[in-house]
Amino acid sequence: MFLQDDDEMTDERDEQLIPGMTSGNEFDFEEGVPPLRVSGFICFALGAASCLSILFKPLLFLPLAAFACGLIALRKYDGPRPAGTRIAAIGMLMGVAFGSCGYTVNMMKRTTLSRQAEEFAEQYMKLVALGHDEHAMELQKEWYNRLPTDMNLSEHYLSDQRITESLVTFKDDMVNRELKQRGVDAEWVLDRPIRVYFEFGKDHAEVIWVDPTGESKLTIQMFMDYNIDSHGRGQWQMKTVQPMRRRLVAESVL
Repeated sequence: MFLQDDDEMTDERDEQLIPGMTSGNEFDFEEGVPPLRVSGFICFALGAASCLSILFKPLLFLPLAAFACGLIALRKYDGPRPAGTRIAAIGMLMGVAFGSCGYTVNMMKRTTLSRQAEEFAEQYMKLVALGHDEHAMELQKEWYNRLPTDMNLSEHYLSDQRITESLVTFKDDMVNRELKQRGVDAEWVLDRPIRVYFEFGKDHAEVIWVDPTGESKLTIQMFMDYNIDSHGRGQWQMKTVQPMRRRLVAESVL
């Protein structure tokens, strides 16, 4: 009897010392310990990194990735609330906030560059139409290679034979001759919305003009580069002015 009672007392003490041990020698993990959802912490990290999307347009995928991870972390659960859900909600809010700011900033930038490109193209066409070929040729150079504004460009372009030949080539260009023939009062209109795109580390613009009032319809295609000068100001450069060309594809060739 006494031995049996001692054994029962020993078992009771063991159960008190090891509460996770059951009579069947199996561990029963403590109820109430919430599971861990790593996706919530990933969502928070992506949401914080989404601030970079305000400066760099290609990183706009970060807010989308943060939102997707947040949805995974906030999926339905049974029992105690999983660890990482609250921080996932914060990450989703940061992703939405930074993503909205990044998209808005990039959209405003594209709108501003589009308007500037249109104004620059109009000024270029007016210079050519008025016969100020030397000034128009300066706009084809990078901002750091342009001559001073107070310099007599006509004398400079006639002072060197090589420069004079480039001026003659510019005057004989078909588009430039058409611009002069139609004059300053020609009603040039945009053929389509201006395309602003980022390539090779800088912004570019494609502007396409059409004059439907002339004797023959002429469509002019312009490509321009946008650079920042040493004073932090934006400078446009006219790269290509040509008649609108359609690229050949296999079907049209055959």
